Amino acid sequence: MNEQYVLGIDHGSGGCKVTCLKSDGTISSEAYVPYPSFYPHPKWVEQEPEMWMKAAFEAVSKATEKLGPYGRKNIKALSFTAPHHVAVLLDKDRQVIRPAIMWNDQRSGEQSKQLSELYGKKIFELTYNAPNPTWTLSHLLWLKQHEPEQYGKIDKILFMKDYVRYRFSSQMATDYIEAEGTLLYDIEKQEWSDFLLSLIDLDESAFPPVLSPTEVCGTISPDIAKLLGLSEKTRIIIGTADTAAEVYGCGTIKAGDGVVKLATAGNFCLVTDTVTKNEKLTTYHHLVDNLFYQNSATNFAAASFRWFKESFFQEFEESMKVPSIYPEIMKQVELIKPGSEGLIFHPYLNGERSPHWDPYLRGSFFGCTARHSRSHFARAVLEGVGFSLKDCSLQFPNKHLKKIRIIGGGSKGREWVQIIADILNVELEVPASSDASFGAALVAATGIGWFADLKEAAQSTESVIYSLTPKEKNIGGYEELFSIYQELHSRTYELSHRLSQFSF
Repeated sequence: MNEQYVLGIDHGSGGCKVTCLKSDGTISSEAYVPYPSFYPHPKWVEQEPEMWMKAAFEAVSKATEKLGPYGRKNIKALSFTAPHHVAVLLDKDRQVIRPAIMWNDQRSGEQSKQLSELYGKKIFELTYNAPNPTWTLSHLLWLKQHEPEQYGKIDKILFMKDYVRYRFSSQMATDYIEAEGTLLYDIEKQEWSDFLLSLIDLDESAFPPVLSPTEVCGTISPDIAKLLGLSEKTRIIIGTADTAAEVYGCGTIKAGDGVVKLATAGNFCLVTDTVTKNEKLTTYHHLVDNLFYQNSATNFAAASFRWFKESFFQEFEESMKVPSIYPEIMKQVELIKPGSEGLIFHPYLNGERSPHWDPYLRGSFFGCTARHSRSHFARAVLEGVGFSLKDCSLQFPNKHLKKIRIIGGGSKGREWVQIIADILNVELEVPASSDASFGAALVAATGIGWFADLKEAAQSTESVIYSLTPKEKNIGGYEELFSIYQELHSRTYELSHRLSQFSF
């Protein structure tokens, strides 16, 4: 029998990752192609949708190269995923009107404040989420107020993964988890909300129909099939948002499961069968029926480490002939005692999400002395991200878990995983596969009937590489340092806001 395959195509914040999954549930190959973000003004983060397409074509080609022409014809389905909240505006000719505003863009602080003050209670009642600069509703209100000419050209709105899938299949649709990420969708009625749409003077016709993540949405377009060497019978599966795919793909598929994500952004997530009503959390349906996942998220997690590397180790990276400077930095970090000798880092490099939801917060190092070296600062960055994740975890009342999964690029470093385990005082399991492209591949496989349902698919492919338990000797010290971290935030809150308004 000929081997069959599906592809999971994930467009993340920094690039496109493709996972090729065989019909026995094992990974055949993977590929990654980066693309840039643009920062035209303070607090702005944008991307060009055409770059997503170029990256997708290149990543699919790389991931399927070893299959050969015959093997590529046995790719049976593609599924897609990408971050929530990223709207692509199309005119009547289906051309992109402007660059896409990304989920970590913070420009819409004033619009979020307006929405909260005027309609906050009603919005939370309909969506189980509160307005802030992350949501599509806030982005669209900013565009309506600041770019009315561009806004007036809107005929259709798709979301990041749905736009890519539209280009692959020529069919417009989204899934209910993606729709919930707009703050325009009634989470209980599972429909676009006329009231919420009225706040931005749009109606339901501007938005795509809402389907299930595993539904088939046509087949690949002939032109794309020819370009990539795929069969024109390759089915296109709806897919879902990246965090939903990650939470599902790493095996957290029952109420009470928890997961920490240590990627560009970070989050603490809990799978539940009932919703904790907390405006500081974000709430979505889980891919598995009758479950939700609730997030408390920090803006700059692994992104803080990348910023530190690029700002303080750039000359070393350029001079050293190594594939990556990160292992060299980690060797230095391991020489520094836990607590970084009292040096504290707040990772508010582009404002902050949970639990503060404040675009005006500023990052800081506090407590440095003449004893502190660059290595101390590097460890303080890793610990500061851990403290931010602990801040996130406290939004879940009476939910101290003994064991949770950790995913994301940061989870590939044992020292950082140990730091997070010590700070959270919880055993952390590192799953073999956890990224969004793997989750998307499982969604594709389920959509074409390889598995009876999504739960079976996740259980059939679940495995853990290793786990780390907290070191008893570090727990107390990190608890004390975290209390200082919290008090430092409260005492510098006003100063952050003043600095955000400061200019010569």
